[in-house]
Amino acid sequence: MDVLPNALLGGAALTALSMYLDAKFSVSKDLAQIRGARKGQEFSKGLFEKHGQDDWSFYHIVHASHAVRATIGSDEALQFEGRSWSYNEFRQEIGRVAEALANAGVTNRTAVCLFMDNSPEFIFTWWALFKLGAIPAPINTKFKAEHIRHCASLCESSFLICTTELWGVIREAYYDCQDSVPGHRQTTIIYDAGTYASPPESLPDGAVFWEHEKFPPAKPGTDDYPKSQRPKIGPTMPVQYLFTSGTTGLPKAVCYPAGYCAMLANHGRWPGMYDIRRRFYICLPMFHGTAQVAAMPAVLMTFGTVILARRFSRREFWADIRKSNANAILYIGEMLRYLIQSPPDPRFPDEKDHDVTLAFGLGLAPTVWKAFRERFGVDWIVEYYSATEATTSLVNSTRNNAGNGKVAHWGPLMRRFGQDTFYLVKADLVSGEILRDPKTGFCIPTKTDELGEAICRINPPIQRKHNYVGDGGAEATEKKTLRDVFSKGDEFFRLGDALFMDADGYISFSDRLGDTYRVKGHNISTTEIENCLSRHPDIASVNVYAIPMNQYGYEGQLGCAAIEFHASSWDRADKILGELEHWMISSEHGIPGYAIPRFLRIIRDGANVALDQGPSHGNETERVSTIMKKVKVGLRKEGFSPVGCEDQMYWIEKEGSGYVPLVEDTAQSLRTGQFRL
Repeated sequence: MDVLPNALLGGAALTALSMYLDAKFSVSKDLAQIRGARKGQEFSKGLFEKHGQDDWSFYHIVHASHAVRATIGSDEALQFEGRSWSYNEFRQEIGRVAEALANAGVTNRTAVCLFMDNSPEFIFTWWALFKLGAIPAPINTKFKAEHIRHCASLCESSFLICTTELWGVIREAYYDCQDSVPGHRQTTIIYDAGTYASPPESLPDGAVFWEHEKFPPAKPGTDDYPKSQRPKIGPTMPVQYLFTSGTTGLPKAVCYPAGYCAMLANHGRWPGMYDIRRRFYICLPMFHGTAQVAAMPAVLMTFGTVILARRFSRREFWADIRKSNANAILYIGEMLRYLIQSPPDPRFPDEKDHDVTLAFGLGLAPTVWKAFRERFGVDWIVEYYSATEATTSLVNSTRNNAGNGKVAHWGPLMRRFGQDTFYLVKADLVSGEILRDPKTGFCIPTKTDELGEAICRINPPIQRKHNYVGDGGAEATEKKTLRDVFSKGDEFFRLGDALFMDADGYISFSDRLGDTYRVKGHNISTTEIENCLSRHPDIASVNVYAIPMNQYGYEGQLGCAAIEFHASSWDRADKILGELEHWMISSEHGIPGYAIPRFLRIIRDGANVALDQGPSHGNETERVSTIMKKVKVGLRKEGFSPVGCEDQMYWIEKEGSGYVPLVEDTAQSLRTGQFRL
C-alpha cells in the first residue's frame, strides 16, 4: 500500500488512515500471538508423545545437542571470562560433575542447595543435578546465616554446594556457631572448576573440597544420556525449587514442575527471538531464576551460546558485549537504567557499534526504554511479565516506541478470543480481598484502566500449581489459590500484583500487593525487614512499608521503616541510627543490602500508630505499636513527608553511608526528581 505524504491528507483522512494502520498492526500482532500459543499447545502435545509419563528430565534441553554432535558439537555452548566450552565439551564436563555427585550419594529426587554466584561451577552443577534427577535449590548469595539455614531446612536438602569465595558464609552459618544451628544437617561440598582462589584450609567434619580438574577424565558415554540410565520423572514432579520473598517473614520455596520447565524450551513461543543462533549475554544472578527459566533453555535448544558474566558491571558491560560478540542481552530494568545514566565511555566513541539486536527482560520503565534504544541502538526490546508461581507469562515485543513500559499488548482478537489463562480481576487493593459478583459469586474482570489483581489459570498437567514446599507450604499454596473464579470448579493462582489494561489493549504493571514491594528487580517482604529490625535491642516497635516514587519521576518504590525506640534508648538515638544500616546487613539475622529500607521514620509522639500496653521491664512500661493495615496505608500515603506530628525522617543518600536526617531541602530535591536513586 502506497501512503501519501501527510501534507496531502486532510485531518479527518489522516486520522482515519492512522486508525486503519493501528488496527491492521494490532490484528497482525494478535495473530502472531495466537499462532505462538497454538505452537505451544503443539509443543506440549509433542512432549507427551515423546516422553510419556516418566521421562520428563530437564536435562533433555542439553542432551538435544548430542543427537547432532557431528554438526554442532564443536560450536560454542558456554563462554565465561575468556574460557569457552563447545557443546561436546559442555556435556562432558557436566557428565564428570554428575558422576562425582552420584558417587557422593546424590540420586533421583535428592534436594541439593546451591550457594553459588555466576560461574561455570554453577552451570555445570545445575545441569549435572538435572541429569541425575536431583532437585537443585539455588539460594540467593546475599542471604545471611539464618536465611540460608531456613532455605535448606525448608526444602530438606541433603547436600549444599558452594564455591570457595562463599565458603566463609556457609562456615559461619553451619560450623562456627554449632550450638545455635537447628537440627537439619547436610553435607557441604566446596566445588572449584578453576574460577576462584586457592582451596580453603582445615575443613571441618561434614565439608569436602572438590577440584574439577581432579575428576576422572571424560570417557566414551560421559556426554550421553541413554534411556536406560534416565531417572524416572513425571510431568508434575518437581524439577527445582526456587525461593521467593516470604510475606510471612522468610523466603518460601516454590516447586517448579517438570512439565512446566520443559515447556520453557519452546523457543517458538516468541517468534523470531531464536531464529538465529543467539549469543545471549547474561550477567544477572543465576540464583534468581530469571536467567534459568527465561533465556538459557531456548538458547541451548537452538544451539546458541550462553555468555555468562560473573556480575553486572556498568563500566565493563559494553566492553564485555563487544569482546564476546554477544547479539542479545538479558536485563532487568535497573540494569538498563544504570547504563543510560553512565557517562560516555571514551573507548567506544560510537555507542551503537556493537552486535546486540535484542534485549529481553522485565521491569523496564518507559523513559529508560526509549533512552536505551535511542542511545545504544538496540532495535528490538522484548519485555515480559511473570512471577515465580505463575503458570503463564505476558510479552510485549516492540521495535519502536509504541507501548514503551508495557508488559503486553492485546489487540481486539487477543482480548476477545486469543487467550484464557491470564486475567485481571477486581480486588480491594488495601485489604487484599478478591471481590465477587453478589449474584453469581464469581470474580469480576476489571474494566478499562481499572487496577486489578493478576491471576493465572491452573490447567494440569502442564499448568499445575507451583506448590510451596516445607512447613506451612500447603497453607501458603491454599492462600494463593482461587476457586470458582469464572465457573464452578475452575482454579486460578493469585500473582500478588496490580496491573491494568488501557483502551488500546496495553497492559501495565502498577504495583506489588500485600506486604511486598519491588526494588531493583527484587521482591522485598516488609515482614522480613520487620523481623530483622524487631531484634534490635533498642527498637520497641517497627512498621515497614513502601513509598511510591514514580510520582516524583523515579522508578517503582523505596522501603521505609517507621520505628519507635524504647524509652531508655532515646538518649543514644543518633548513634543507633548511624550504625543501623550496617547492623541490618551484618547481624546474624541480617537482610541483603538491597532490602535495606532507604527511609526511616522515627515515631516521636505516637500519634500515627495505635499503641498498646506491652511487657514491663522493671518500673518501665514498654509501648508497643499495634501494626494495623490501615495505619500502614496512612504512613505510605504520607511518604517521606510526615504531616501534623513530631516524627522525624532519615534516609540513606548513598548505599553504605548510613542514615542521615532528611532535611527539607533534600526532600524537595527528591520531590523534583533530582537524585539518582
